[in-house]
Amino acid sequence: MRELDRFFGNLAPCMGGLVLMTLAVFGVGCAAEKYSKAADEEIYGVLDNRRAEILNDTNRFRINTLYSSRTPEDINRTEILLDRYAGGERVLKLTSALELAEKANRTYQFNREKLYLAAMAYTSRRHDYAWRFTSANVDLGIERKTTGGLRGDSDADLKLEKLLEAGTKVSATLANDLVLYFDGGKPKVPSLTLSLTQPLLRGAGAEMAAEVLTQAERDLVYEIRDFSYYQKQFAVGVVNDYLDLLRQGESMRISYINYTTSTNISWEVENRVLAGLQSEYEFKQAKQSEYNAKLGYIGATNAYQNGLDDFKQKLSLPLGTRIRLDYSILNNMNMYNEDALVPVPLTDLLGYRLAITNRLDFHNHVDRFEDSKRKVRVARNDLLPSLSLVADATLKDQFYSSFQPDEFSGNAGLKLNLPLDQFKERNAYRTSLINFERQLRTLATQLDELRDGVRADVRSLSQQRQTHRTQLEAVKNAEDNLKATRERLRLGFPGVRTRDILLAQEQLQSARQSVLRSTVDFHKTRLKLLKDVGILDVSQAEFWFKETAVPGMRAGGAAAADEALPDVVPPEQILGQQP
Repeated sequence: MRELDRFFGNLAPCMGGLVLMTLAVFGVGCAAEKYSKAADEEIYGVLDNRRAEILNDTNRFRINTLYSSRTPEDINRTEILLDRYAGGERVLKLTSALELAEKANRTYQFNREKLYLAAMAYTSRRHDYAWRFTSANVDLGIERKTTGGLRGDSDADLKLEKLLEAGTKVSATLANDLVLYFDGGKPKVPSLTLSLTQPLLRGAGAEMAAEVLTQAERDLVYEIRDFSYYQKQFAVGVVNDYLDLLRQGESMRISYINYTTSTNISWEVENRVLAGLQSEYEFKQAKQSEYNAKLGYIGATNAYQNGLDDFKQKLSLPLGTRIRLDYSILNNMNMYNEDALVPVPLTDLLGYRLAITNRLDFHNHVDRFEDSKRKVRVARNDLLPSLSLVADATLKDQFYSSFQPDEFSGNAGLKLNLPLDQFKERNAYRTSLINFERQLRTLATQLDELRDGVRADVRSLSQQRQTHRTQLEAVKNAEDNLKATRERLRLGFPGVRTRDILLAQEQLQSARQSVLRSTVDFHKTRLKLLKDVGILDVSQAEFWFKETAVPGMRAGGAAAADEALPDVVPPEQILGQQP
């Protein structure tokens, strides 16, 4: 009985420790949700502050979706299946489409989460420079002596470290024998060891020691800039898709008008054939034109419906949802008015300068060039010997009953690690030089591509205005021609055939389709130009119709220059005089 008492008495400290550890494990499991909230709180704080500094944006950044407040176990596949199977009908204006796309588009959410993960990577690197516990161990056990007695054998240690941006590493380690607190022996002060390591050559200095943290900070800035540009690109893409759908819908209406007109012409020709005024061959021509118009309308209907389904997927709407678009936008475009297409007062050289100044995503290429220079310096520093100042102080084996704070041991010295094998460091340094030149060429290429894109946009905008003006004249001419041809045929003018009416009708439909297409294309190119030079503000209401002031350009300057150009430029003006 005494042996059992002694056994359980020695086991008590171990059991107590095991109970504490078990409770700690369950506590961590219950606190999993708190960890997620703590991560959100820190990362959202970093992103909100950085976005305010870089973009002057005070809107709070969040990645939550409709499912974020629920646990994965609560979401089953049947719910998702039924959601995608849903139908219904809704009127979708362009403003609503933009709001819905930002909330539900899967690619947009992926890029939003990508920014969140970049901020998380930054906080992980930043955490390396905070006071943190790097280890905490409790060793619980039972030791059986040769005499047959049992003794608890329990140790605990705790290590705290901090890495300074200058490369200094500071650590504090506490260790103690837990059994002394339970078996009646004299308890001791926990052994305490303080250590300090300061690089003097390799890895010395803030630039070298904090390279990983510096790059993490810059990577976060790059992601913020890229996401900001992506938001503008995404918004312009949604507007373009919406305008394309409106164009397809209006094209379908024009095709239907052409079909009904062709049907009427076919009916008129058939009656004239019955009256002996025209030949059976002309009726066959009219009927063939009617069939072609019908096929054209069916094709336009199918193209519109397919485009509508693609747009639903972009908005993450169930494909069974019927949506109606806001066609008043086409009326606001006033596409049959020659003065409706207001040009952007911008030259290609000014646009290039604006893009270099305002495009934050382009600034990333400039900063990555600077990163590559810094990495060369870091790689060169890695070729140096590793020389460090090392110091530590230790307080151990001190009992509370006889504690003497001046009884400690300490030492200091230099630690030299000679780089006898620098094969990897040599290759890393040479690689950094190659990467620097690559980044130099990348920056030059980006500058060329930036200017090329702006020049192409400016030329396209001017060409589309001139094309639109010509197509308006073509519509008027086609309307007059069709009207006159039908009148001449009714009056029996010699030489006028059914084929002339059919050709005039085809020309009118083609001209109307061209005006519609050129109007939409002009507005799309205008938005692209404003985005490419970095002066498009998508935060404005109905930004797609807002006139944008161009810094450094007198209002109407580009328009006046455009009006002064002839409709057709002689080839010599472009090619130069030929010998």
